[in-house]
Amino acid sequence: MFKELTGDQFKALSEKDQAAYIVEKNAHDIKQVNEKLDTATKSAASKEDLEGLKSEIMKLKDARTEALEKSMKLQGKEMSKLVDQVQKFSSNQPRGFKGAVLEELNSKANELKDLVVKKHGAVELEIKAQQDASDITSGLDFAQMESGVSQIPTRKPFIRELFINSTTNKEYIKYTEQETVVRDAKNVAGCAPSTHDSKITWVVNDVQMTKIRDFVDVCFDMMEDYEFVQSEITNLVNTDVRLRVDQQLLLGTGVYPQTNSVDSVASDFAAGGYAASVAVPTIADLIKVVGCQISDLGMNNAYNANYALLNPTDACLMQLEKDANGNYLLPSWVTSDGVQVGSIKVVANQLVPVNTMYVGDFSKGTVFSRRGLGVQFGFENNDNFEREVVTVKAYERLNLRIKNNDANAFMKVPDIQAALTAITKP
Repeated sequence: MFKELTGDQFKALSEKDQAAYIVEKNAHDIKQVNEKLDTATKSAASKEDLEGLKSEIMKLKDARTEALEKSMKLQGKEMSKLVDQVQKFSSNQPRGFKGAVLEELNSKANELKDLVVKKHGAVELEIKAQQDASDITSGLDFAQMESGVSQIPTRKPFIRELFINSTTNKEYIKYTEQETVVRDAKNVAGCAPSTHDSKITWVVNDVQMTKIRDFVDVCFDMMEDYEFVQSEITNLVNTDVRLRVDQQLLLGTGVYPQTNSVDSVASDFAAGGYAASVAVPTIADLIKVVGCQISDLGMNNAYNANYALLNPTDACLMQLEKDANGNYLLPSWVTSDGVQVGSIKVVANQLVPVNTMYVGDFSKGTVFSRRGLGVQFGFENNDNFEREVVTVKAYERLNLRIKNNDANAFMKVPDIQAALTAITKP
């Protein structure tokens, strides 16, 4: 419904709004005069009254024409502003909807000017907009999702594969070994009588399976809503158990429930007959000396060291050792990459403490496993069922069996630098 403004209200309007108001008021006035004319005609008003009303209508129509012309001029100014914006529009930018409109207005500039001057006609704009990134709220919503989950670096389990691996369906492994041996063979003259004290005793030893376990409580909703969660949690507990097994086989105390280990049976290095015997010794020389000692302890018959375990730092330094002239010191019986010292393969792993080394004949140890690694899911832990929480558990029962008679097949160097000093020839 039209609302007439006061003089002050009209002056407060912008030029554009004033023109629009005049057009709207003129239409309202014409409507009212036409209604008066209809009423006068129906009531048989005098000819003079009718002519007066018709004259009033004509004046209003003339005023409307002037108001429309003013409005057209104002619209033309607005069009011109849009055209001017085209000059500022960068051709290097992607052409979106606004760019397409400005470009089309620029191409129709002359026709728009004629339209303003002639005050009639029409100009058709054909908009062919190009979609660009700004037309999408967030491109991340439509990103390609790579499969898999990036893993935080984890130490590689390694020591189990160095041993013989076997299975058992019992809690204990028992084995028989010689406890004492007396060898008393003698030379005898002909059929002369002789006495002999040769004797052997045996002992039965046992190894008990111990258990290594890890578990995680996970909301069932999470496992149901996100398909990768189950495999990630399963991998977590699985890997945790394997890493703990690895740690135990090298560093376990051997006191139940910890497992037997290389560290718990290996003898500490002592230079012995190799003291002050090696000129300018290197870590490779030390590995060779320890390997020879192990062979000696096995009467050069029972043991043949096949692995040397080093921290990666020491393994790297071994490859970089040089003489006073800067020449590398790796001898001909060491491979150029330093991973094979004679018959001994060098294995580097962060589990081995820095400046420490283990050397051994790993064929003399067997890892017995009861059923292997198991992974289970359960609701029965505490109030899991009430809270829709599932417990993911991984465990393995196992132990390392190194027979007492084979303990000397393993040797530990607790201080590499001190050992190098001990074998250095003055």
